[in-house]
Amino acid sequence: MSERNHRPELDADPRELAEAQFDEEALRARRRQYGYTAAAIAIAGLVLLAIPWRDHVKASGRIAPQRWARVHTEAPGVVREVTHAVGDPIEQGEVIAVLDFDEQRDALEAARLALSREHEKLTDLELRLRENAIQREGADAVAQLAREQVAAAQRIGGSRLAALDPIADTVLEGVRGFANEARSELAKNRGSGAENAFKGEKRYREARDAMSRYSEGAAAVADHLAKVAGSEAGRQFRFELEDLRFAYDLADHSMEEILTKHELVQRGFLAPVALREPCVELEREAMQLANSFRALSGNARTLLGSPAEQSERVRAAEEGRQLLASEAGRLEAERASVASDISAAELGVRAAERHEGKTVIRAPIRGTLAGESLSRFDAVGANTSVGVVEDASRLVLKVHVDDADFRRVKVGQTVEARARDGRTLRGSVLWRTPVRGQEVRDQAWNVLIQLDGDNSGVELGQKVTASIDVGKRSVLGRWLEPGESMAFEPRVAFVEDPTELRQPPGVPRESVAAVHEQPSSSERRDVRNGADGG
Repeated sequence: MSERNHRPELDADPRELAEAQFDEEALRARRRQYGYTAAAIAIAGLVLLAIPWRDHVKASGRIAPQRWARVHTEAPGVVREVTHAVGDPIEQGEVIAVLDFDEQRDALEAARLALSREHEKLTDLELRLRENAIQREGADAVAQLAREQVAAAQRIGGSRLAALDPIADTVLEGVRGFANEARSELAKNRGSGAENAFKGEKRYREARDAMSRYSEGAAAVADHLAKVAGSEAGRQFRFELEDLRFAYDLADHSMEEILTKHELVQRGFLAPVALREPCVELEREAMQLANSFRALSGNARTLLGSPAEQSERVRAAEEGRQLLASEAGRLEAERASVASDISAAELGVRAAERHEGKTVIRAPIRGTLAGESLSRFDAVGANTSVGVVEDASRLVLKVHVDDADFRRVKVGQTVEARARDGRTLRGSVLWRTPVRGQEVRDQAWNVLIQLDGDNSGVELGQKVTASIDVGKRSVLGRWLEPGESMAFEPRVAFVEDPTELRQPPGVPRESVAAVHEQPSSSERRDVRNGADGG
């Protein structure tokens, strides 16, 4: 049965086998053809990608003169006359406007007057400082005297016044003792006639000697009191002392009268009753003398003042001294300020003298006057820009290139630009900012293009669209180009316009055409603009 099953296979048709083999070989051939075609296409694509093509960088900007300069004033003033208006052609050195000379003269006189006033202020301050120095010396002396007076007051109150009290008691005891002796003598004369020696002369001498010592001590106290509490206090104390001496003189006169009458009574020329009236008078005068002693001592202590009053005098003297010292510091600061004002006023005078006679505003270069026009009676400052002179004999394009394409722009590359009026302009890159990311100050452009050929009739300031030929580059090369690293931030954000003439007329200046591109390493150094001569 197995033989019957395998027999059909052995009996297969040879034509069918040959057809299957042919189909398989055809399939293999098609596969090889497809591979060859894909390889050819890939090779052709790589060839196309590797073929270098002309590449251009787009930029936009405006038409500008290759050389221009600002018109600056040399001195401040008011415009008296305008000789040229905006749009007028002008030669180098030609007068554009004239300032009023009277304004400059008045400014000079005002500056000199201001300087004179400042000198007067300084003189007044110097005088006030000298007065303050004298006052401070006096205040120091007053403060020192106040301290000394406190110490002297303590000495006077503790010793000198206390030493006068026993002497005053001796004087009073002498006067009162004399009165008692006189009263006793009167009673004796009136009695049985017993005779005792009269001791009035001894009492009289004791009282007089004591009063002499008291006067000397009180005079010394008056001198010290004048030093401690002032001359007025010394005078007042001396006045009180004179009253005391007058009171004692009255008692002394009564005692002398009693002595004289007692001698007459002893000789029998007078009756004893003649002593009664002088004795009564002496007793009354003794009471007045005691009151005078107490009043003088009390007044002396009152004039000296209490310890609190003495401390207050010292404090007031110290406060006065400190106030004068503060005033001196304020005057010194004011003098320094005035000295600074004098320096400023002197600078103002020198500036006014330097500006005097500089009334003419001239054109710095040959060209066409542009910018804002001056008018009569316009006020201008010193070294102020009052216009622009543009030399349109040669024109340039000031364009802005994006930072991504900026590194591909090189000096000398050809440029084709189209103006707003449809005119085609051609030129080459003349200058570019030294560092990617920088722009020209106040104008926002970074590539300068010099135009070729005759460009007469081209309007200045007209906007243009430029195409900078940066050379050939394949698409494959662009893909294989290494990526840029992080953008380098320049230390100087802006550079000066290389087409602007900033030196005064007549000073040699490097031409813009001589400006060359800085080497790549300059991007990490301070920018020095060759067009500025820097």
